[in-house]
Amino acid sequence: MSNDSWRPFAGEHLLGQSGVETLAQRNSLLMKVIGLSILAIGLLLVGFQLVGDGFESLETLFIKVETPTSYRFRSYSQLLKEFVKDNSVDYAALKKSPLLKESMKEIAHISPAKMIDDKERLAYWLNVYNLMMIKEIADRFPITDLNALGNDPTRRKFTVGGEKLSSQFVQHDKIQPLFNDNFPEEIFLMCGGAMGHPAILDHPVVPDRMDKDMKEAAYRWVIDPGNVNLDRYKSRFDIAPYLQWNEGLFEKRYGSATDFVISFLNPDAQEAISSITILKGFGLPFNWTVNDYALKKQIEKARQEKVKELNPS
Repeated sequence: MSNDSWRPFAGEHLLGQSGVETLAQRNSLLMKVIGLSILAIGLLLVGFQLVGDGFESLETLFIKVETPTSYRFRSYSQLLKEFVKDNSVDYAALKKSPLLKESMKEIAHISPAKMIDDKERLAYWLNVYNLMMIKEIADRFPITDLNALGNDPTRRKFTVGGEKLSSQFVQHDKIQPLFNDNFPEEIFLMCGGAMGHPAILDHPVVPDRMDKDMKEAAYRWVIDPGNVNLDRYKSRFDIAPYLQWNEGLFEKRYGSATDFVISFLNPDAQEAISSITILKGFGLPFNWTVNDYALKKQIEKARQEKVKELNPS
């Protein structure tokens, strides 16, 4: 018998022609089922989103919205007075207080629609944004890094003046258009919740004391060695990137964010930085640590112990 004697006759298959066709039909049907399933899941998710948006829209219909020409936040003011300590927030204590919920209810029914004065509207939106960031952090506390919020600033929406808004929308679409480039210090009244951001005030932003508050807030940010550092030995003058992210605000009045910072320094430091051998830039890392009071104390204690180790008495 030849080596080819085991092969099937021409046209003969293990499954037969009908079997091959049946298998192909089954595979085709399976692919169609998978495709339809994926489409159905996609439509279902879209449906859930639409339903969710619908419920959110319905929720705002039952809120009685007030439209004052000016407003002073009562609950939020009390919250700041009780829980802002050393330019940070006592989140552990805040989570146990009803003031956060009351403050969120307060912004839910107060709309700035009839606030004609630019400072009134800016103060309103700064307070709303700062409170929203406190709320987002408090809900996820005890996080220690602001990045742990994930996409909350864009995904989560809170009722503000009868509308559902995210904190990022408030920052970019409500606050930034109101900033006056003649007074770039206004940006230091916006607290994003990290230690690298401007510090939170222990009172709401109000038009009457906005000028004073923003200058003091700018000064506090600049004198923080984590934000501005002059290293004479390395011939470097570095600034944290927060000002780089907002550099355009400082160009009209100061020329640059670097010149803005230099204006706060003493004459000796200004003279040193003016040297052509000093390298200027945004070389410091941004501090994403949450502006929590207890955490800040822990960091300060560890720093003091480190100093003692390096400089024993």
